[in-house]
Amino acid sequence: MPAADPHGFAGLQATLAALLRARDPAAALAAAAAQPDADPRLAAVDADGLRLAALLVAKLRFQRLVGASREAAEWFERDGRGFTAAFRAYHEGTPSPALDPWGEAAAFARWRADQD
Repeated sequence: MPAADPHGFAGLQATLAALLRARDPAAALAAAAAQPDADPRLAAVDADGLRLAALLVAKLRFQRLVGASREAAEWFERDGRGFTAAFRAYHEGTPSPALDPWGEAAAFARWRADQD
């Protein structure tokens, strides 16, 4: 029987999820991998692939949000720069809570309420 994984797969998944929301995923990966207690599997993550995956995750979350929230879509149309800055802060600070657009919209609304 193989030895138990000291880091655990769930821990690796949580780390990767956080890296996918980082402003600079490759820099965040390098910092995470340099920690003394870093999961050794982080060394196998391709930085360019991580960057691409992070862009896709952000794009999909953005599309889900503006597709499910009339308020968000109107804000984006009215003030693209302001909405984009708010979305970036939301995306970086809030793991995706749901698998559907409406859950994303509800999470964004809660996040906005907490910002006030």
